[in-house]
Amino acid sequence: MKKMRFILIPAACLFLACLAVIVYTVRGGYTTAIGGGRELLIVMYHSVIADSSRAGKYVVTPDTVKEDIMYLKNNGYSFVSAQEVIDYSEHGTPLPKKPVMLTFDDGNYNFYSHVMPILEETGAKAVCSIVGSYTDEFSESNIKNATYGYLRWSEVYDMYLSNRVEVGNHSYDFHSVDKGRNGAQKKKGESDEEYKRVFCADTEKAQNRFLSKTGFAPIIYAYPFGAYSKGTTEWLQDMGFKMSFSCTEGINTVTSDPDSLFMLKRFNRPSGLSSADFFERCGL
Repeated sequence: MKKMRFILIPAACLFLACLAVIVYTVRGGYTTAIGGGRELLIVMYHSVIADSSRAGKYVVTPDTVKEDIMYLKNNGYSFVSAQEVIDYSEHGTPLPKKPVMLTFDDGNYNFYSHVMPILEETGAKAVCSIVGSYTDEFSESNIKNATYGYLRWSEVYDMYLSNRVEVGNHSYDFHSVDKGRNGAQKKKGESDEEYKRVFCADTEKAQNRFLSKTGFAPIIYAYPFGAYSKGTTEWLQDMGFKMSFSCTEGINTVTSDPDSLFMLKRFNRPSGLSSADFFERCGL
């Protein structure tokens, strides 16, 4: 009987030690010890206009953005960058307990004029994804308009230098609705080879514009209208991208698998809902 006790006591200690590691890991806000990955909430905004009469499904006011940020902060959420999420996936670098990402699509000038001051004031972070052709057009015209304008390359460079903003590629010209293509989706009757050529050419054109105008190229890709077809994740990875955003709604689970960083789900933020009601819809 004494011999049996001698065997069981170390075994019990080993079990308790392993349990303590698991509990510590979960309480620490990450699950690398048990390989469970991390849940990640991503919010998708578009245009941010001060005139509340223009608010709608894809337009909110600056007050709404600020209220959302304060609601998340008050409920224990921490704003993380895309790079922090990538570092978690690639290297196991810990994330905070309740990570959230804020993303803004299209590269509207009002992100620079309205959102960046809010990020500085609140300490939040965001990803702003740029349509290359829009930025080319407004850089040439030199128009600065918070209601209908888009960012110029000078503002994109300022954002790149900011410690609050990461810049994403939102295609060069797939956001146009008069090109006979739904976003970055394959056209009906288009061959796989032609689709790959067109998708990669558009993406590389945007990357080259970033490099020539700002000296950097994004590692984040946001699908225009959330439209895509098979093969694009592999092509983006071959071009050096580390993350992509869809427009499908849901909570993400990020793991050590690089594919878990692609086609990330996001909740579109419309107007007409309080922060509490919107985030309750997101499952918070």
